[in-house]
Amino acid sequence: MQYPLGVGGVVTRVLEAGDGPRAVVFVHGLSTRADRWRGNVEALGRLGFRCIAIDLPGHGLADKPGGFDYSVPGLAGYLGGALSALGAERCAIVSTSLGSHVAGWFAVHAPQRVSAHLIVAGLGLSPIAEETGQAIRRSVRDTSREGIRAKLGNVFADPATHVTEALIDEEWHCNNSPGALEALTSLGDYVATRLNGDLVGERIGALLERTPVRLLWGRHDRIVPGTVADAARRVLPGVPLKMIEGAGHAPYIEQPEAFNAEVLDFLNEVKADG
Repeated sequence: MQYPLGVGGVVTRVLEAGDGPRAVVFVHGLSTRADRWRGNVEALGRLGFRCIAIDLPGHGLADKPGGFDYSVPGLAGYLGGALSALGAERCAIVSTSLGSHVAGWFAVHAPQRVSAHLIVAGLGLSPIAEETGQAIRRSVRDTSREGIRAKLGNVFADPATHVTEALIDEEWHCNNSPGALEALTSLGDYVATRLNGDLVGERIGALLERTPVRLLWGRHDRIVPGTVADAARRVLPGVPLKMIEGAGHAPYIEQPEAFNAEVLDFLNEVKADG
């Protein structure tokens, strides 16, 4: 099911499936939205978990207010408020890309609320190069159909299968909705100029005994490539890294069965009580 939720005067969309005692929260990345997780939320919800995904402010069907704090700390604060409003005071988190930075910030500032964290091609663990930040800034500001087509082409290992005209059109509508460009521009500026000041890798590493972590990457990720995964392992020594074959930056869409199996294996392994 999906429904609106107001948190601190900002309305978002919630996707939810399952009513089990353990909550699993899915956090999307930059310039995307909660429904990218739909197949994972539905599949894992059928297996006895309460699965939740929300649109972060500035994304998808959420409000995109001017003046909102579109930084990792600002988005993490909103995430925590949304989870409290949903009664998910303790949960496991599955996050991707910039969403992993947001979820990581939430986890290190409220460790009692996060039972486990599966990081999928995550940012925020180690510094990004200046040219990478500038490239992200330019990319999110381009909300033309051709710009969106090019960006989606880099997301998937097999764009011919996944980058449909319908997906491009849907992405265009979301990223050209009222306030979207301003929100994405603010986020792009943050990534290019301030993201490295809010890194959480070492702080996540200090909490590993309390909050188990696993790293998961698509083998053919061109957005957050394997070199970033290697850097993450240096920051988080001993944390397992799994690669999903036949997938790029969105293995949860390209290889959902393999991805869901990895999530289930992790949740069963940590036997989290969230």
